[in-house]
Amino acid sequence: MNLTYAKWLQLPIKQMEEPRKLLNVNGTENKSRELKYYTNLQVQTGTNYTNLHFYLTELGEQKAIMGYPWFAAAQPKIDWKCGWIDHTQLPIILQANNAKRATFIPQQQNIPRMRGLGEYYIGRVIFHPKRIPAMPIGGIPTEYQ
Repeated sequence: MNLTYAKWLQLPIKQMEEPRKLLNVNGTENKSRELKYYTNLQVQTGTNYTNLHFYLTELGEQKAIMGYPWFAAAQPKIDWKCGWIDHTQLPIILQANNAKRATFIPQQQNIPRMRGLGEYYIGRVIFHPKRIPAMPIGGIPTEYQ
């Protein structure tokens, strides 16, 4: 799992007693050089729950790479030609006690997240290049609109 992402999620990060040398798939040394951190998470795949050990390092744009331990535990039904996992095995949820939750959904799906009480989403969408004065939005302080 990406170390930066794990920190952003506020996951419980543990330091390994002895770091391990980190190699790329082609056998060359990874630029991070060593694995030093890990976290234990419960992984939900559809209705299956499994506790897995995640090593933490920098993965560039990737948030997490599900490896052999997940494949062995979840036995996912994958259409390799299309690159899809069977919808009965979604969502894939990673969770830890007292931490935010990461949910991975297919990029083809645009599923809005439910807003909880006291939560505000700050953002702006421009549909036309001409500047139109923004209308006040109820419940959001003026300085954040």
